[in-house]
Parts: sequence; C-alpha cells; structure tokens
Amino acid sequence: MRHRAKGELRTRSGCQKCRERRVKCPEERPICGHCRRLGFTCRYETKLNWQDVVLLESHDNTQQRLPEDLIVSIQSWMFLNTAQADFDPDGLSDGSENTLNRHSAQAVDLDLEYQRDMPVPYPHYVSPFHLGEAESYLWSYFDQHMTPQIVIDPGFNPYRHIVLKMATCFQEGPLFQCVLAAASNQLQSIGHGEYEPAVWLHRAKALRLLRMQIAQLASDETGGESDRTCKDQIIASTIMLTFFEISKDCSNSWTVHSDFARTFLSSRLKDVNNMSAEQEALLYFAVTYFVSHDILAATGGTLAEAAEMVDEMCRSTDNSTIFGITGCSKDLLILISEITQISLLIRQSSNRQLSATIQQRRDDVERHLHQLRQDIPGEFGSFKSEFTMVAEVKRLTTILYLYSRIDDAGPHEPHMIRITSQILTLLPKISLRTHTGLWPLFMVATLGVRPECDEDRKFLLSRITELYETRQLANVNKARLIVEDVWKLRDLRPRDSQGWSILQGRKHGAISLA
Repeated sequence: MRHRAKGELRTRSGCQKCRERRVKCPEERPICGHCRRLGFTCRYETKLNWQDVVLLESHDNTQQRLPEDLIVSIQSWMFLNTAQADFDPDGLSDGSENTLNRHSAQAVDLDLEYQRDMPVPYPHYVSPFHLGEAESYLWSYFDQHMTPQIVIDPGFNPYRHIVLKMATCFQEGPLFQCVLAAASNQLQSIGHGEYEPAVWLHRAKALRLLRMQIAQLASDETGGESDRTCKDQIIASTIMLTFFEISKDCSNSWTVHSDFARTFLSSRLKDVNNMSAEQEALLYFAVTYFVSHDILAATGGTLAEAAEMVDEMCRSTDNSTIFGITGCSKDLLILISEITQISLLIRQSSNRQLSATIQQRRDDVERHLHQLRQDIPGEFGSFKSEFTMVAEVKRLTTILYLYSRIDDAGPHEPHMIRITSQILTLLPKISLRTHTGLWPLFMVATLGVRPECDEDRKFLLSRITELYETRQLANVNKARLIVEDVWKLRDLRPRDSQGWSILQGRKHGAISLA
C-alpha cells in the first residue's frame, strides 16, 4: 500500500481539482477558494474515466502500436464531449469544411507539403481533434514533455491548465499555432532537424493571426464577450511567442514582445473586477511571466526595466501565482527591482558619494532582505520543501546582487565570500527539473566566485550545462557564454575585485534569466 507523503492532505468531499492536487479543499460552492484564485474549473461531480475502455475495446491492438507516453497523453488531455467516431483513426479525415485551419491557398498547399514530408514518430494515434498526424504529435509533445519541465508543482501548471485549454477552445486563433511552433522548436533543438520547416511555418501563422487580432481589436470591430476573448488570445499568444523567442535563440526580439505585453497588460489590469475566474488567472499568469522576465533580465546588465510600471504590475498580482511560477515571493521580486532602480539613480548622479536619501533606501532594502519571510502558500504543500529551498537561494542571491551592484563589492570581499558560500551549499539541493535555478546560478557564477576557486567554477559550469541539456534552451546557453567571458576577464585581472559592473557592455544582447 502506498503511504501518503508528508504534507499530502486527503479530502473525500472536496472538488475534483483539489483531490487531484492532493490538497485540502475549502469546499465553497459553486467554486472553491483554490480554484477561484488559480483559475481552475471547479467541479464536485465524480470523474468519468472511460477513455481506457474505449481504447481497449474499440481498438484492441491500439495499445500495442502506441508508445506508452502517447497513451498517457491521450488520457490526460481527452475531453468528455467527444463521440465514438473521434476515436476512429480511419474517420479523422472526413473532408468536412469544419477543419482546424482555414488559410489562404498558398498556406494550405504548404500545410499539405509539410504534412506529407514530416516524419511522424507515432504514425498511429487517437485524437479528439481533426488534426494531421504531425500536428497531433506536436500538441501531445508540448503537453506531455514540455509543460512538466516549466513549473515546480505539476498541480499548478498555467501552461497546461490555461494556455492549452484556451488553445483548444479557439483552434483557429494564433495561440494554437504558437503552441505548435514551441513544440516544433523544442524538437529541433534536441536534434530533430526535420522539424525546422514546422518551426517557421507555425511561427509565421501565429504572427499573422496575432496581427489580425490586434488590428481587429484596434478597429473596434468586436465588442462584449468577443472583445474580451480577443484580448485573452492576444495575451496568451504574446506569452507563447516570447517563450518561443527565448527558447529559439534568446535574441533581442523577445524584448519586443515583452514591451508590447507590458503596455497591453497595464491597461488590462484596469478591467480585473469585470473578469471571470479564468480570465483573471490568465491575467495574473501573464503579469507574473513578463514582470519576472523584466526584473531578472535587468540584473544581467543587458536590459533596463520600465521601473514604475513593472513595480505597479507586480504589486497587483496574486502572491500564489508569483510563487508558483518563479519559486519566490512577490516581496522578493519587488526588492530585486528596487535594487536595480537605486543603482540607476546612482549612475545618473555625478556624485559618487551616496546621498542620504539613496543610502536610506539601500539600507532599507538590506534590512528587508535579512528579515524577509517567504511563507509558502498552502496549495503548494506537496512541494513545500522544494519551494522553500528555491525561495531561500533566491533571497541569498538577491543579497549578493545588492552588495555587488550598489556597493560594487567584488568576489574577494569577506561578506561576498560568506554569502557565496551559503548559496553554493544550497544549490546542489535545487532540482534541475525546471529552470527556476538559472538566475542564482548565473549571479553567483559572475558575481560571487573568485578566480582561484576552480572547484566552485567546475561545479557551477556543470550545473549550467546539465540545466541546458534538459531542454537546450537558448537563454541557458547564452548565460553560460556570459559566465565564461566574465571568468576570462577575472583571470586576466585577478586582483581587480570588480563588482556588478563587470556585466555591463556584454556583446550577447538581452538575456532572459527567468
């Protein structure tokens, strides 16, 4: 018999989602507090698990032909509003006009060529959508292989519970194409070069459809619920396009999407009181996604954040959403942003001596960092130990950032050595399953490790390399290149105890560290 893990709470009368996530349900009706805050669909009825029966009875040889991972994907994203015909592989191409993509003749021809030429790892499949085989595999790959690696707690996964849910509801919108582009890019990056045509095909479709929706919204051709739906598509699609650009090559193009999103979300926040629970969950997810990218990118020396707007957006966001996505509290993100803003004020001042006002702000940040308690939200109880470890590493890294950026303290300073040692002690305990540890790894490698500490360098470089090998993300590779450049510079001038300024003027462009 399986024993319940520590912190795992069982409930027999709670909603379906809380029972799946193994957390205690508040049991409010019709929507419990957890589902309302996190944007989940709240149901109290019994879950009907009839997919296995259909698969085994209707196609007795299907399970032998399908790999296990695809069988799992069918069970996890199947919907109950499907008919028996949807399970028949021979009946998927019915020639109906209600197909997934309605594009120009040129795009359709390209689609057909892409579907013919694309090698499909799983030629036999079962799908509730009328998709081509390649598109079905891309969808399943994103759902089953990519989304679990993006979040700490699988029970809180906005990519699966918000993005994919919206993409299935609006299959002709840009978001659906963004998902396929992201999956194609991931497959190409891990060595499947045959997916390169799919990468650019789906990205081009996504950009074209997104421009159409933005133009439609600007011309006031929509109204009411359709207007809100259009805005939601724009928000979610911008998230996924930024996700794509960071994963692809982490060029400065991701900051273009981020700049647009920052302005769009700022106006969208004014309507939060008129939103449904699902729309509010999407909004908080989007704000957290872009705010965390802006704040952490500014610490890398390659991007200056839009301070007032970012801080205001961060304060308006639900702390549980921020914790679930970043692994740290809203207060810590605000303190990181405050350090960056103090540094910019110092840079603008001609006097190197800190004014009394700036000194007070700096001291307040340091005091808050040492006193900060990052209480883990109750809904993450099953992963409390992992969240606690990530949050503490990021708090210590923020202290390192404060000393290095504002005080220009180099790695040989005694307090820098102490903080670096504490971070290095905790880093091996951070799972590389997700990329939430990239920022601490980057900051301690560039600002905290001394040139003579070869073992520490070897450890950090191996962790960054292992992190890169999990998904081959371009921003992780760029982080590694910057780390190596900084180490070379410190080796050439070992006695020059340079602080954060060593990151300025890097030739690599804007880097995402979120």
